[in-house]
Amino acid sequence: MVGKQSNSFEYKQTSGNPPGLDTPPAIVDPVSPKQPAELGQLASSPGSKSKPWLVWLAALGFSCVLGGVGTAAFLWLTTPPPSPDCQKLSPLATDMEQLLCAQESARTGDLPKVLAGLELVALWTPDHPLYREAQRLVAEWSDPVLAAAQQRIERSDLRGAIDLASRIPKTSPLYKEAQASIVEWKRYWQKGETISTAARKAMQAQNWQLARERIEALKGFRQDHWRFERARALSSLLDAERQGRRLLLQAQALSNGGQPAQLGAAIARLSRIDTRTYAWAAAQKPMKQWSEILLAQGWQQWQQGKLNNAMTLALPVLKNPTLAQTAQELLWLSQASKHALGSTTTLKPTLPQLWNLSAAISTLQLIPSTSRYSSRAQSMLKHWQAQLQDFALLQVAWGIGDIAHPAAKQLAIWQANQVTNDRPRRAQAQTLVSYWQVGIRRLEDQPYLLSARQLAEPGTIAALRSAIARVQLITPARPSRKEAQTLVANWTQRIQAIEDQPMLDQAFALANQGNLPAAIQVASAIAPGRSLYSQAQSAIWGWQASIQAAEQARIREREAQLRRSRPPEPLSSPDDLLDSEQEPFPVDGFSPPEVPTPAPSSIYPPGTEPPPTQTPSAPVYVPNYEPPPPPPTPPTYYQPYEPVPPPPR
Repeated sequence: MVGKQSNSFEYKQTSGNPPGLDTPPAIVDPVSPKQPAELGQLASSPGSKSKPWLVWLAALGFSCVLGGVGTAAFLWLTTPPPSPDCQKLSPLATDMEQLLCAQESARTGDLPKVLAGLELVALWTPDHPLYREAQRLVAEWSDPVLAAAQQRIERSDLRGAIDLASRIPKTSPLYKEAQASIVEWKRYWQKGETISTAARKAMQAQNWQLARERIEALKGFRQDHWRFERARALSSLLDAERQGRRLLLQAQALSNGGQPAQLGAAIARLSRIDTRTYAWAAAQKPMKQWSEILLAQGWQQWQQGKLNNAMTLALPVLKNPTLAQTAQELLWLSQASKHALGSTTTLKPTLPQLWNLSAAISTLQLIPSTSRYSSRAQSMLKHWQAQLQDFALLQVAWGIGDIAHPAAKQLAIWQANQVTNDRPRRAQAQTLVSYWQVGIRRLEDQPYLLSARQLAEPGTIAALRSAIARVQLITPARPSRKEAQTLVANWTQRIQAIEDQPMLDQAFALANQGNLPAAIQVASAIAPGRSLYSQAQSAIWGWQASIQAAEQARIREREAQLRRSRPPEPLSSPDDLLDSEQEPFPVDGFSPPEVPTPAPSSIYPPGTEPPPTQTPSAPVYVPNYEPPPPPPTPPTYYQPYEPVPPPPR
């Protein structure tokens, strides 16, 4: 070394070296070959005799380093490696890591994981370092696989059982048992299938006795699958087959009439047959034939517009699985048509009509493009969608035209004219246009009607005639002409009532004085067709009835007086009694008094001629005439009719 170097381990000591340590021992560094020379230099340095502890400190440090390295090596050799993360196992993991993960997964008992472990070790050869451990695991894992295969065969899953048993490797102790089980399963299965096939063929031939014998043969098998499950299934199938044949015969008997109701009942009877049976296969041909007949008749009814009949014919076909979709499509077509008819019930476009049209479109969209009714459905769908567009225009037009103003109705007419000639609702649009045009003319006539009513308010003859003249300005071609004529008729009757009321009052006054013929003559002056004519005729009838009742009463009174004035005569024989009953009045020189005939003017209305009177040459016999009964509460005196006073101005 050149010059003097500083030592980091140098310690300045004032009291000298400790006793007994004159020269520190030499420390040999196995790493650095230069260290003995340097130590020799330190020992030979002038201050080496005064610092011997540095050598011991260096030796102690070297010993600690060697001990730490040895301890770390021992721990590394004796500590097992960390467990791999099986959830994130890399494809490049070692066989040990894969085997550990397979073992951990198999402990869960999950069959797919056990099979994955078997597949992992199946390709390892005896020279593999983990072969012996793998074979131990193969023997452990084969047992649950074979048990699972046994469960599969019990559930009549032959293919699944064979597949599981075949995955047990040849190196497994259970390999021979698995192969023997496979052979036994196949043999029993083939034998059982042969007997089952024979039973089914006997059912198809309707040989019920032979089918029952084959089912009984299955009950001699050792496996529960054939002895119980398959035997029970075939017994149930045999009962269903016999029931199906009975239903098929009944359906054929029902269909002999050929009527739609009978065919529907026959289809319903066939639909009760079990679909697993040969009877169901035999029933397909007649069921299809009868269903096609009903569908053809339903389509004809639909084309004729008889929608309810079409739906009634399609309903029984729903029980035919083959044509149920076709029957449902015919039902949808009929329902859509009914909804479309409900959208054209009234002239006014309403919300129920909009709902019906939308429902018709939605129902028609359910029919697929593969349907036999697809072409007709698509044509109707386009037509109804165009109607829906027109309906929106007309609904807006109706809302505007509902305003009682000529300008609003003109705007509604313009809106309705947007529906052109090639649109489906053109006729409804033009009808609405005519309706609003009539409404405009009616609004134009309203001032005439209003002024006429104002003129007629006094109720006088002059006012009523002025009102009639004003309302007659409405010509016959105007829409308010009928209302105007009604007003004219009412006001004319009021004028006639005002004119004829004095005569009727005079007639009532004469009747109250007892002069009924004069009252009749005055009331008869009211001509037919006048407003008070019916009232006058009713009064005349009552007065004439009173006159006739009075005349009849006088005649009866006269006859009673005559009978009381004549003494009774003895009767000598029954013939005399008979003669006396035939001749109530004496003939010898006595004649009954003449009954005065009322004047023609007092009974018959003016302008009529009374019948000629005849003088009776024999006694007059008055019939038992009963006058009509009087009213419940007849008035004592006739009160004159009081006209209704005119309203105050």
